[in-house]
Amino acid sequence: MEKPDMFLGEIAEKSKLSKSTVHRLLATMILCGYVKQNEDNQKYSLSLKLFRLGSIVGGTMSLRSVALSFMKQLCGEISETVGLSIVDDDYRVCIEMVESAEVVRNFVKVGQRVPLYQGASSMVLLSFMPEARKRRLIEQGEKDGQLLMTAPELMDRLEQIVRLGYGTSINDRIPGAFSVSAPVFDHSGHVVASLTAAGPVQRLTDNRLQFLIEKVTQSAHQISAAMGHSGVMMETTR
Repeated sequence: MEKPDMFLGEIAEKSKLSKSTVHRLLATMILCGYVKQNEDNQKYSLSLKLFRLGSIVGGTMSLRSVALSFMKQLCGEISETVGLSIVDDDYRVCIEMVESAEVVRNFVKVGQRVPLYQGASSMVLLSFMPEARKRRLIEQGEKDGQLLMTAPELMDRLEQIVRLGYGTSINDRIPGAFSVSAPVFDHSGHVVASLTAAGPVQRLTDNRLQFLIEKVTQSAHQISAAMGHSGVMMETTR
């Protein structure tokens, strides 16, 4: 909208749609909470919910632009596929990926939604969530039969991730694949993403695993610093 609020006729004229079509679309947007109508003058305006959504999208775009150069550098150093994931509702979604040049490699699909209790990328995000939400998701996963380990084992893994500052997954979600993931923090000390290196287990040795852990955590720290993180982590609410 060009103005803070507009009449139905103005919106129809600007959009070149019929009033009936615009009215139907606005009714749907009001129902979803993206538009509100002033009862006194009948004008329509955008809601704060839409503003918050725009802020989230803007933040995601900023995160991707900040992280991409570090991801490319990491991929070049370790020769494995590197992905950046965020939380979307109760799922982990990959928002950026730099693919390895190796013939045998892992492919991370941008936009793919994975439960927050499956794989290193997901578990890193889950481990820093408030305790109540963490337990709710684990209970739901257990109820649906989608946990890859018992609930107590998963809770132990999450505590270990917070303590060590990284998570690993070997032959868990995808047989024959491994992943190493570390949290990315924003300026407020909250975890906003997980940075992950993934590849085939045939290339993984104990020494290489330690090498990957060092490289991934180092890159995650660099991205966090570029996002304004001072090194102080916010405590999760119980």
